[in-house]
Amino acid sequence: MISIEASVSKGWLHKHGGFIFDNRYYMDPVYRWEQDTRINNFVKEKYPRYAIYNMEANLLQARHVRGNHVLVGAIQPNMILATILGAEFSFFEDKDADVSGKPLEFIAGKSELPPISSILDHKLVKDLDRQVTDISSQHPELKVIPPFFWDESGRATIHGIITTSLKLTGDNIMITLMSDPDLAHAIHQWIVDAYIELIRHYSALASLPVTSIHVGECAGTMVSSDLYDEFIVPYISQLGDKLGAVRLHSCGMSDHIMDSIARIRNLGIIDTGSFTSVKKIRDLKGKDFLIHIAPPMEYMMESAPQSQILAWLDQTLTENGGGPLQIAYHMEPDYMESNCLIMHDELEKRGLIVNTRLY
Repeated sequence: MISIEASVSKGWLHKHGGFIFDNRYYMDPVYRWEQDTRINNFVKEKYPRYAIYNMEANLLQARHVRGNHVLVGAIQPNMILATILGAEFSFFEDKDADVSGKPLEFIAGKSELPPISSILDHKLVKDLDRQVTDISSQHPELKVIPPFFWDESGRATIHGIITTSLKLTGDNIMITLMSDPDLAHAIHQWIVDAYIELIRHYSALASLPVTSIHVGECAGTMVSSDLYDEFIVPYISQLGDKLGAVRLHSCGMSDHIMDSIARIRNLGIIDTGSFTSVKKIRDLKGKDFLIHIAPPMEYMMESAPQSQILAWLDQTLTENGGGPLQIAYHMEPDYMESNCLIMHDELEKRGLIVNTRLY
């Protein structure tokens, strides 16, 4: 019922292993697979008995990862949409990639949104299509994991609705919610339709059936519960209706929107952190609902005493009441390693897990 699964960030890998995350890493899948293989070995050697992996933050599932997986278009989902609309990728040697430009920053009406039917004709999509088909034919020993997927489970992955509209419009979307709600709804519907089109396209191209969907609503905590109900819940519910059970990620303290989150249709997992109340989620969703929780970032920093992370762990387990719970964190360069590992050791000490690796 209890598990813990951690990953290491690109900043951590650059600092401790000297790994480089340049244009080629993202745009040449076989080269990336070769480097990821070296990174996997590096992390395994450093943490031979802990469930700590080279994975995109909280997206992959270790039990569904194999050594022959080659990731095509393994780029953050809202960055792919932004690039389709005219933004440009920005790659950095020592941290995660991003895009420059906000392609919908000055949108005045929904007629400016491109037709969904045109998305698959974009050069980026065509290039990724070729990579999927070429690698499948030229490297039969490798299993292609296509864009919007990160392992072979079939769980598709996208950014959330407001999180994506922020990437596309910048802060303007926050004003648009109030000043032109019809346009905000049109943008959000376009985002949903575009993600569904791309997910179904790559599911078919790579013969990887969609089983569920992760929705990373990282910016959802920036809006009120009323705005969440109106501009987020209906659109994530569409994704749940059409693509399967939703794993909803909410960055930051999320208590104020938890009632709204609980109203999402086909909600299968809530993934959150930053002192969000586990008890509140249990009260809303019941003892058998799966919760994923991240420890408070400040308790894993170099300046934090271990007593804080242990107190958080104890409170979390108490509030959980024995239900299914996964603890997950993404190790950053400034984290204190011992403050992270002590969570694994304490869970093992309590007889809740056995420290081991899946790969």
